[in-house]
Amino acid sequence: MQFRILGPLEVVDDGRRIDVSGQRQRTVLAMLLLESGRVVSNDRLVEAIWERKPPATSRTQVQIGICALRRMLLGGPHPGPIVTRSPGYLLRMTEGQLDLHAFEERAAAGGRAAAAQQPQQAVKELRAALELWQGHALTDISSKPVRAKAVQLDERRLAVQEQCLELELRLGNHHRAVSELGALVVAHPLRERLRVLLMTALHRAGRQAEALDAYRQARATLVERLGIEPGAELQRLHRMILAGEEEWGTPPRIQPFIMVTADAAQPNGPGSGPAVPEVPVVPALPAHRIPRLLPADIADFTGRARAIQRILAASTRTDAPRTVVPVTVITGRGGSGKTTLAVHVAHRLAPDYPDGQLFAKLSGAPGHPTSAAEVLRRFLRALGVTDEAVPGSVEERAEMYRDLLAEGRVLVVLDGAASECQVAPLLPGSSGSRVLITSWRRFTGLPADTRIELSRFRRESSVQMLMKIIGRRRVAAEPLAVEELCRACDDLPLVLRAVAARLAARPHRTVADAVAQAEAVDRCVDVARRPDELRHVEQAVRTCMTPAYRALSPEAQRALRHLAQLEIPDFAPWIGAPLLECEPHCAQDLLDELTESYLLEAVVDQASRAVRYRFPAFVRAFALERLAAEESPEEQRAALRRVLGTLAYLTGEAQRRGGYGDPPVSDEPIRCHAMPRSLVDRLLADPFAWYQQERAQVEAAGRQAAEIGLWTISCRLASSSTALARK
Repeated sequence: MQFRILGPLEVVDDGRRIDVSGQRQRTVLAMLLLESGRVVSNDRLVEAIWERKPPATSRTQVQIGICALRRMLLGGPHPGPIVTRSPGYLLRMTEGQLDLHAFEERAAAGGRAAAAQQPQQAVKELRAALELWQGHALTDISSKPVRAKAVQLDERRLAVQEQCLELELRLGNHHRAVSELGALVVAHPLRERLRVLLMTALHRAGRQAEALDAYRQARATLVERLGIEPGAELQRLHRMILAGEEEWGTPPRIQPFIMVTADAAQPNGPGSGPAVPEVPVVPALPAHRIPRLLPADIADFTGRARAIQRILAASTRTDAPRTVVPVTVITGRGGSGKTTLAVHVAHRLAPDYPDGQLFAKLSGAPGHPTSAAEVLRRFLRALGVTDEAVPGSVEERAEMYRDLLAEGRVLVVLDGAASECQVAPLLPGSSGSRVLITSWRRFTGLPADTRIELSRFRRESSVQMLMKIIGRRRVAAEPLAVEELCRACDDLPLVLRAVAARLAARPHRTVADAVAQAEAVDRCVDVARRPDELRHVEQAVRTCMTPAYRALSPEAQRALRHLAQLEIPDFAPWIGAPLLECEPHCAQDLLDELTESYLLEAVVDQASRAVRYRFPAFVRAFALERLAAEESPEEQRAALRRVLGTLAYLTGEAQRRGGYGDPPVSDEPIRCHAMPRSLVDRLLADPFAWYQQERAQVEAAGRQAAEIGLWTISCRLASSSTALARK
């Protein structure tokens, strides 16, 4: 009896095709054949048939299907091949019964011949292996678990085709290989190794123009569909063809085979069941180029020694459960160097993860973060899955992704994550791999064994970075200006690098000039009037803050824009209520959202435990830019009037309740916006203490009200402040 799965599922007994009727029976048989010699549990069979919604009678129906299969496969006096073995069933196979076994045996023989420098014999064996295929594996079975296994078999077939064609080229059969490679490239347009072989065959056949055109088509396809340039191997080959070089001696990539013995294949050890022939197992990671997607490391990387030590130490921990995937989350404000740190550490960790390093930038285009489905598609392609074999749904892609990484050691770097939901499908399922995540949000809901929160540079690290970029001599010549520059850049690595790069490009400029530029970015409110000298610093600030801003809710974006109008050093939580005309608890939620995204800083007074908020350096300039672009002048003025009017009302109430006389009666009423009486009473329980806490804000608000023509509010703030200051 012969079983065939390298194409449609077929069972042939002595030349007669046995009709295995019923999709459930065919699915069960396919699962047993894929795991021949090993027990398939009842649970896996139920999942293969019904996936996530099995009926209550699923186990009974599986038993009925097994009985039907036994009747179909019973031949002569010999016992049937399906035996019951806890916790499920096992399909006994003898040598030569399954076409997959024959394929692997011939492919293994081809690999041994190639290793023994016998290319002709290797091609013969590999061609014999490929002739066993009648289409895609199990092409008529729609079960998702079966399809996931079938995709691996199709990938194995394609890898053997690549190996065979490499050997054909070594034997000089380039003319015959061209047509076959052309068809394969059309079927698998994103597989760069096939493009390399096709260009090699065309060039050796004297068709240089067609070889160069093949490169042009490859580049156009990769840029259009993935937004990436061709890999190093394709680019090197292109240069060699242009230069007329003739050295092509790259060895064929023959994948080594791991043989499973009969005893190892038995679930209960030696002697637990009939012998199973030695069968080569398809490796968990397909036979293809190992993915190395990390961006280049930065040659002048500076600082973060403690953070690096913590991340590297996490890889040597022995107390973590072996089933837990090691996850490191790096968070911090925009410009603090999260991505730079992650890439730098990833390069140091790369030798520990020989099966590949995957990298994805999740922030995507402004306002459009990269979806988990798109990242999974890219990762699966990098792991060797053909474009046609990539599943449609996120769940199926995640399952295939976890399955491919299950037995490997792969480092995954996810840069600029916006939410836990975006990251969850991208986590491997086994502890052999490791994940580094960067984000501008505190991912408290994501399980992580190591959390790194980056703040600004230490001053010595800032100076060291400037030395590496502009030189020690210029730093030593202006030590005071260097200190001022670090302070003006708030010791943020991204801003420091932008300013230093400008200085390096203009050696005639002084460090003091750069100080004035960096300070001007945060001072200059009118974006249109900023000088051209500031554009490079602005671009750096905009680049690091835009993803965090776009990830906010619309209400939080509006809150950030309007808060930036207030020319006060810091502010209390109640300010959000009149600013946005909402309930105080809603305003508090928005402030928390901004703080979680590092766009506001929450400062806790150690004595009173009161919380106040302030803008980190450069965030206010960015928020003012968004304000000018997204809010009308009328909306801006209305929000300012509400906040300044409410502050003037509270200051007058503090004067009256504190016994310092009644505030002057104005022609224009001063209103308290969106402030419940209970909140006003709580704030002014001690009127003078409240004023002392808000004194700097009251004085700054009075000046701002006068500047924009709100004279009634400005006079109230000034008179009440004078009365309260007399105590």
